[in-house]
Amino acid sequence: MHSLNSRAARLLGIFAATLLLTAGCFSGASSSDKTDKNVNQQKDAGPPESGGVMRIPTPSDPPSLDPIKDSSFQTMFAIGYTYSKLVDYKIGKDVPYGTDQLEGDLAEKWDMSKDGLTWTFHLRKGVKWQNVAPVSGREFTSKDVACTISAIKERGHQKADVSAVSSVETPDDYTVIFHLDSPYPDLAYKLAGNNLWMLPCEGTTGQFNMAEQAIGTGPFILKQWVKSKVRNYVKNPDYYVAGKPYLDGVEYDFIPDTAAAIAGFRTGKLDVVATISDMQTVNSVLKTNPDVYLSKELGSPVFVFMNMGEKPFQDIRVRKAIAMAIDREGMMKNVRPGGKLMGPIASSIPGALSQKEFGPLEPYDPKKAKELLAGAGYPDGFETSMMTTTGYGEAVVNEAQWIQQDLAKIGIKAKIDVQDYATYITKSWPNKTYQMGSGLQTPGLTADDYLMNLYYSTGPRNWYNIDDPKLDQMIIDQRKILDPDKRIAELKEIQKYIISNVMNPVMLYQYNQLTLYAGYIHDIYPQPEYGYRHVMNMWMDKTAPTRSGK
Repeated sequence: MHSLNSRAARLLGIFAATLLLTAGCFSGASSSDKTDKNVNQQKDAGPPESGGVMRIPTPSDPPSLDPIKDSSFQTMFAIGYTYSKLVDYKIGKDVPYGTDQLEGDLAEKWDMSKDGLTWTFHLRKGVKWQNVAPVSGREFTSKDVACTISAIKERGHQKADVSAVSSVETPDDYTVIFHLDSPYPDLAYKLAGNNLWMLPCEGTTGQFNMAEQAIGTGPFILKQWVKSKVRNYVKNPDYYVAGKPYLDGVEYDFIPDTAAAIAGFRTGKLDVVATISDMQTVNSVLKTNPDVYLSKELGSPVFVFMNMGEKPFQDIRVRKAIAMAIDREGMMKNVRPGGKLMGPIASSIPGALSQKEFGPLEPYDPKKAKELLAGAGYPDGFETSMMTTTGYGEAVVNEAQWIQQDLAKIGIKAKIDVQDYATYITKSWPNKTYQMGSGLQTPGLTADDYLMNLYYSTGPRNWYNIDDPKLDQMIIDQRKILDPDKRIAELKEIQKYIISNVMNPVMLYQYNQLTLYAGYIHDIYPQPEYGYRHVMNMWMDKTAPTRSGK
């Protein structure tokens, strides 16, 4: 077994021997710091206790629970308690946020052949599906893995993640063999990523409606989902990790207003709030509730994007002008509680351009922006519409207003179109019925996540009409490079090409995500990817309202 801890090895996952149990790369390093006076540190509360229901507000609902059909972060959040993955990022008290290690989830161990064309996964024995009809508690087997991959390759938005897999072999119930048409060193990373949940064959073949029901092998069972009202989960008594989870359940309440969520948190009706976007509010809560735990980690990328099928956004000069007009550092510091600037790929990911590298290529330069507009035939600017949504919380609308004001300074009059989340994520954006937009992007876990999803001509999240054959070939070619240094160099060249020749979407920064936890919740150690496997370790002491009967 080999642990690949170097930056290059994390990127590639190139293995010198058989068992790969600890490797990975991450979407963002923690911005928490023990010296940060605004970040309370968790206290050792003794041995875990069972019981209690954790109550969390949410500003929007998922469009559906089907992880094959819908790529929405809300879909992944909703099913992250219920489904499991073959491989996942390591969790635990001593594992730093943004770890570079993977560990088995449904797979106990795995290996890659020397030529990189065959991956073999050995599954845990005795793992049961949740005891919900029609799956009804049967054992999880290799056939479920084959069903999942087949459904994804046929109709899944995440098909690019498994595009290198030519066939799946299941020699027995506990062995899965992936055959690849070319070496793809990122495969383990993809399986641990945001979207590759293992699904029962009953779901992928239509024996139950995955859009409305989720039946997994995870620590919690989805008990109830009433749209725009509540989502309830209960402990899975048959979870494969003995004695876990500790919580009796998790409840999500639909509360789109952050002020109302904070009020519920203050009065003990809610246990977690993750939609606060300013330290002033956080400090106000901490003043009256000193035992509250605040986590402060890099969140999703904030970005502005253009429909290159619409005029005037077909002109690279217009797109570059928009990028140069936005004071991204000022916006990050004033609208958000800080963060980290980024280029086409989040700077914290191995292979990404650093700020020193991408900064000079896309500077804040309103004067140059106006010159570019004039050269494109718009000396007085133009009018357009910029959509956004309330589904990510109020800060995203504030960011849209900041962008609107910056664009006005170079003559672009952008009317903000605030849409409900369902319309934004299922209709306007993917159907490309917009001119401009701003919001949040799913945080990729690898450089390849960003390149294949956003910039490849047929990428599942290329909702911008990007179609550049040269860029396509560069993206495909980098996937096959086995030498870490050569691949990093090629990734940087691709990003420079994107800035010079595409400049869309314009990635601004990853913001600091602020999350408040009530002081009676313990062992809170998440990782950046979508999923809630770590909640199996969280617990509430006897002062929690749902344990004390308050």
